[in-house]
Amino acid sequence: MRSVPTPEILRDRGYSIAVIGGGITGLAAAMQARQSGAEVHLFESSSRPGGWIRTTHEDDWILEWGPHSVLPTSPTLIRLAEQVGLGDSWRSARKNASKRYIWRDNSLRALPSNPLLIPFSRALSPLGWARLVAEPLIGRGGDEEESVRSFFRRRFGVEACRYLADAMVAGISGGIPEQLELNSFSPRLKEWEQRYGSVLMGFLRSPRPTGVPFQGTGTLQQGMESLPAALALELGDRFHPDTPVTAVERSKNGWKLFLDGAYPTDTIQVDGVIMALPAFVAGRLLTPCFPRVAEALNQIPYASMTLVQIGYDPESCSKRPDGFGFLVPRDQGLPILGTIWSSSIFPWRAPGTKSLATIFLGGTRDPGVVDESDRLLVDRAISALQSVHGQGLIPEMTAVGKATAAIPQQCLGHGKRVAAIRSELLSHPELVVAGGYMDGISLESCARSGEDAALQVVSHLASRQE
Repeated sequence: MRSVPTPEILRDRGYSIAVIGGGITGLAAAMQARQSGAEVHLFESSSRPGGWIRTTHEDDWILEWGPHSVLPTSPTLIRLAEQVGLGDSWRSARKNASKRYIWRDNSLRALPSNPLLIPFSRALSPLGWARLVAEPLIGRGGDEEESVRSFFRRRFGVEACRYLADAMVAGISGGIPEQLELNSFSPRLKEWEQRYGSVLMGFLRSPRPTGVPFQGTGTLQQGMESLPAALALELGDRFHPDTPVTAVERSKNGWKLFLDGAYPTDTIQVDGVIMALPAFVAGRLLTPCFPRVAEALNQIPYASMTLVQIGYDPESCSKRPDGFGFLVPRDQGLPILGTIWSSSIFPWRAPGTKSLATIFLGGTRDPGVVDESDRLLVDRAISALQSVHGQGLIPEMTAVGKATAAIPQQCLGHGKRVAAIRSELLSHPELVVAGGYMDGISLESCARSGEDAALQVVSHLASRQE
């Protein structure tokens, strides 16, 4: 249960908090800390806020290079958008966005959007679906370090594991199910099994969110990057772009941060620190003060992702995009992880009657992709799309984006690493590490991680004697 302190509980007490890292985790942390009345400084090494949340415009095409949308179960993001005046900017996906597919045996296979459609889905064989719907009859099992693959195989059967789990993991994290720890990757699935004896029963019994400003999947009209941009603008001169923190040092009254500035004396003294950085970057900063924390952080692997955006005329395709997109299990012949039909979900992302597709490549499955030339990547993406939509697909716009070491992989043993990090930092509750590798990789989880980190630091500082 989250404990929300009294607003402005630190006002006029002279406390200062530094947030290192200007992605959504750091921005959420800074906003929460500011509400307490503390003096807040957010340091970002790059020129812009948002981290991997990035929106660009290519003529009349709106291109998302990070998260494309959010789910209704995103109260933190929805509240943050409201706080910075974006509450009316949410837009709902088209109704057909509920259609999702996997690529199997050289064809798109629709996934059922509700249980009544299972008999009509060819994503699995009839026996495969029969085994999946028998999941409530399977007893509880597994252990703390059970892999995603083992969990899906145990609860849903071999076929569902091979096609659905593999595709799902690739689409969410770019990872491989046998390498990932279920309790860290998707703790809700394990919770449903333990509480209800069934994942399917847990899903059906979970309350649906209310008061959401969009239906189904939602996005912001001007692009997802408009949220971090507005948060940084709200922080004003407390957001410091192009200001890398090069070292963190314990001082008599708190922490001293060394900044990459023009002079060796570019430092700042603060009472609390929130590190909203990639694990390996936080590890470098913490090595002198917390070598065991640094060692654990440096053991967390990351997957790189490559995105290719392709704009085309759907009229020339034998199979037109209709729905959210499709995912590709391993050994299915397409050298991509999946595709989001961006303009099928949100039509204004493409001009007129054109279509926009975002193709994902790389991940743990194909790590060398990120080093390939843009030309080769575009050719690979076009070839994959033509296999799906027909040879008549001719690109009218292409763009490539590479995200090196972008997504933390919650591999087997990840839960123990996180527990060890938290345990080692207990002696200094005014310093917190936050982010996707600590609390989950979804955008909502990252924002919530930042807020929780700020709540911890604020609560500790508030408990000090004046």
